[in-house]
Amino acid sequence: MTKRSPRLPDAFVERLYAAFPPARAEQILAGMRRPRPVTLRVNALKTDVRSLMAHLRQARIKVDRVAWHPEALVVKDARERDLAALPGYEQGLFYLQSLSSMLPPLVLAPQPGERVLDLAAAPGSKTTQMAAMMDNRGYILANDANPVRAERLRFNLSRQGVTIAEVSVHDGRRVGGRLGPVFDRVLLDAPCSGEGRFVEGDPRTHRHWSEKLVRRMVALQRRLLASALRATRPGGVVVYATCTLNPDENEGVVDWALKRYGEALEVLPVALDVPGRWEGLTEVGGVSLHPSLRLAVRIPPSPTMEGFFVCKLRVREGGEPWQASSRPST
Repeated sequence: MTKRSPRLPDAFVERLYAAFPPARAEQILAGMRRPRPVTLRVNALKTDVRSLMAHLRQARIKVDRVAWHPEALVVKDARERDLAALPGYEQGLFYLQSLSSMLPPLVLAPQPGERVLDLAAAPGSKTTQMAAMMDNRGYILANDANPVRAERLRFNLSRQGVTIAEVSVHDGRRVGGRLGPVFDRVLLDAPCSGEGRFVEGDPRTHRHWSEKLVRRMVALQRRLLASALRATRPGGVVVYATCTLNPDENEGVVDWALKRYGEALEVLPVALDVPGRWEGLTEVGGVSLHPSLRLAVRIPPSPTMEGFFVCKLRVREGGEPWQASSRPST
């Protein structure tokens, strides 16, 4: 019998047990039982980790370092508003960002001098992270369909000292067709149902969730991924990521793309040693998915990390997914 949580949507819990073995479903639910600590990323464009730690010590804020990311810090005894009151926050010395949110740029690994598209960029955590990884050399097109969110994106880029990013306000589903295959790397941190952020007993984190929302997100995610692929040059890399857990929005969307574009695409390994990571699913509810999806990574919720999914794709040389039918089915 499926176990139920009195403080999470029943339909969500049922779907969880349908998608994962009981032990893994229970691990996910256990990871949702308490809020996670505040975490931040050092802005390497303006400072370094030792200098920022000294700045935080002066404010009597204790932090722990993160083994898999030298510029990530876990705050031990302060809230976001405490950090936002520090001079270093206004100066852009750091960015308040969840640890899981730092994964997609690390997997994409943009290099100085490259052309990069961030297809759903606001409020800018990943755009600013990529600009720092690129040492402000190259070009980033940071797109968001929402004008209000795009203004917040511009503000954050400015505060973080990013000089290589241009903000555009366009429907992400049409960006690839409008620009064509001109980017070396594309990040699609797709809008999703947000299951990885659920906290049991905090309805603010999950009151929006419904099965109808999941279906609507899948349709949008397919269109956005098709656009991302159309914007990627042959040999280029796309990272598809969400902060949700269900396979429909994760492996299911990538499986759709792999079937649609065939030999034009390949899934690449995610070379990132994050403790507790799970490999992607290749079968859900008796339905087989593309075997290479095992190379994707799912991060289950934990005391320090939100749930997340990351898949790395390459458009093969000679592969031309943008020349497939221009209006992908949903």
